[in-house]
Amino acid sequence: MIAQNPPHLIMARVLVVGAGLAGLSAAIDASANGHHVVVLERSKTVGGRGTSQNQEGFSLSYGPHLLHKKGPLWHLCRRLSKRKFSSAKIRLDKIEILGHGMIRPKGNISRVIENRRALKSKDQSNPIVQGASFLSSWDSNNTARIDALSSSKLLVSNEGWVGLSGRLAAALDEIGVLIECGVTVDSLHNYGVKLSNGKKVEADVIILACGLNTAKQLLDKVDTERAKEIFSIRSRTTASIIEIGLDSKPLRERQVIVDAENNSAIIDYIAIQPRLSAHGSHLSAITVGGLSSDIGETKYDSPQERLQYLESFLDTQASGWREHIITDLRQEKITIHENLGNEIDGFAFADKGIIMAGSWVKSDYILADAAVHSGRVAGKNIGKAQH
Repeated sequence: MIAQNPPHLIMARVLVVGAGLAGLSAAIDASANGHHVVVLERSKTVGGRGTSQNQEGFSLSYGPHLLHKKGPLWHLCRRLSKRKFSSAKIRLDKIEILGHGMIRPKGNISRVIENRRALKSKDQSNPIVQGASFLSSWDSNNTARIDALSSSKLLVSNEGWVGLSGRLAAALDEIGVLIECGVTVDSLHNYGVKLSNGKKVEADVIILACGLNTAKQLLDKVDTERAKEIFSIRSRTTASIIEIGLDSKPLRERQVIVDAENNSAIIDYIAIQPRLSAHGSHLSAITVGGLSSDIGETKYDSPQERLQYLESFLDTQASGWREHIITDLRQEKITIHENLGNEIDGFAFADKGIIMAGSWVKSDYILADAAVHSGRVAGKNIGKAQH
């Protein structure tokens, strides 16, 4: 579909659609491999779901995020900046699984050994494993993330989401890659793309890192039958979240509380990473799934009901939080996983000069790591979309 460079010409004009973690990662690797790269982003800021809002000294994000040490995002952030990457690990002796105690209870050696064995075996009938599985991967049963939690390799960064995506954007700025925000791609053509304002942008290769739904809409116009086949199975896991900055410490000595039966958790970022603030708490609470389906004894028929449950969960586990709010951010419905288990081949449209990237593209990783990994794979393999 897109005009291709002759075989002897290595350098390509690469247009990345989307400046989330996948798009920024793709742009970094495509540029590093000698291609001319431009990034277009529909919103006014970069980062996609990996953004934060700084309010009253708290960096409020769109749901809790735990950084996998040695994962793709961690490696890329470390590689891009000489500035020290500061983070702190979640402690197993400060994670409470409701009804079953701490994962590593102090002063109870036999229970510590029992829980360690259960985590190693990944026995999903064990409530400790259920809680650890939910906390580490938000209802995906990703064994690598469970292992990471068990070995203290799930971290909280003192930079927050905005700091991590900011490292990627800053790296692109340093090498002169243009990121243009507030721009919407209307359609893909043989010359590149057409924007909603009618402007045409030429490209040899396009990387669609704009989310599954937008990618499908654009590719429907390229090859309807192929798009229908590739996107025939579409699924997503959604959640409700509440981010709160408090002037109190209602979780007391706990860093995390997990209600595995109701797919809910509360994380206190400051309890894990004290450098984030000298006082108070930054609570990130989440309830995953449950719309028109049973989770334990609780049924959420709407995002509003799910958010109400999350508030009641906070009431019981973080008593008095409502009276100590400095700032807060609430979302009734955000997407956590897209097409989990049914990931799409990122090179399914490579013969048309198009590569796909995002957490919904086939990968051995999940969440932010999947987005970064797929972006880097796309950026390193521009040649697969060239003839």
